[in-house]
Amino acid sequence: MEDNNSPELSPLQIQRFIPFDELSENTIAELMPHFRAYRAEAKKMLFKRGTEDDECHFLLEGEVDLADDQFRITKIKGDDDENFLALDASHAIHRHAAITQVPCQLFAIRRQYLELITTWSELRQSYELDESESDWLEALLTSSLFNRVPPGNIQKLLSRFNEREVTLGEVIIREGEEGNECYVIKCGRAVVTRKTNNRSETLAALSNGNLFGEDALISNLPRNATITMSSDGVLMTLTKDDFDTLLKNPVLEYVSQSELEHLIEEGETGTVLLDVRTTQEAGVSAIPRAQCIPLGQLRSRLDELSKAFVYVVCGEGRAEAAAYILTEAGFQARVLKPVKA
Repeated sequence: MEDNNSPELSPLQIQRFIPFDELSENTIAELMPHFRAYRAEAKKMLFKRGTEDDECHFLLEGEVDLADDQFRITKIKGDDDENFLALDASHAIHRHAAITQVPCQLFAIRRQYLELITTWSELRQSYELDESESDWLEALLTSSLFNRVPPGNIQKLLSRFNEREVTLGEVIIREGEEGNECYVIKCGRAVVTRKTNNRSETLAALSNGNLFGEDALISNLPRNATITMSSDGVLMTLTKDDFDTLLKNPVLEYVSQSELEHLIEEGETGTVLLDVRTTQEAGVSAIPRAQCIPLGQLRSRLDELSKAFVYVVCGEGRAEAAAYILTEAGFQARVLKPVKA
């Protein structure tokens, strides 16, 4: 029988296990409300083979037998150095039955939350994101994007932000929906995903000071990704009107077709024409001399571009969103004005 008289649980106990070993004590302390600590008596079944479980269970103290479909037993002991993963958590439907051999102390967390935390931790390493509690405003204002924003606008911008508390697992932006706001993470972490061939593809990890949700505001197209919180936190929200006035308009620059020709022929810096329509659209009506990188792929393919060049972006309504992404990443970008009929 499970004892709902919850034992004390500390961040140090949780930090023994993957993926929490990659998180600081402060970060784990923020997650504490999402852990469920419990005790179980000896000879009790924690879960059955073949059953679906929306939680993942970690053994702190005691001994548990995991039995597979051939009744082969794997013993897990709380104090064993190899006890660093959740019990039988590789699939939502258990492949083993778990039976306590002595009184045990455990903790559990919802599988959805564990997957978000795991994904963020792995991406933080690959993107070399700083885990320290850096000041969100410093991170935001030292980005390449804000070098182009007038100081007066920054002051106005900070007064227009609204603070919003969010929780682990909360979906902030859903792919395909209309966008009316953008967000900056004041504190917390989030994961960016997109549906590809009916499968969810993880694109990025976000942390303090990261701005997101602006693409849909610039292009007036539906949201192109889903943003889900992988921790509790606080977001600063900005309306589309304030975003356009204080961020988008000062940052974007435009050139006409004749100005483009002058840039190509006379400009001191090399100029590249960038088509951000889909490959299918570009194939049907190719733009001479243009390199095609669809808008949806641009962020992941920035390493193919060089900051030594000026990029003039074409692609109808998507061109502004692409130019903004390039500027945000420190590239020189212009939007090609459409030719009037």
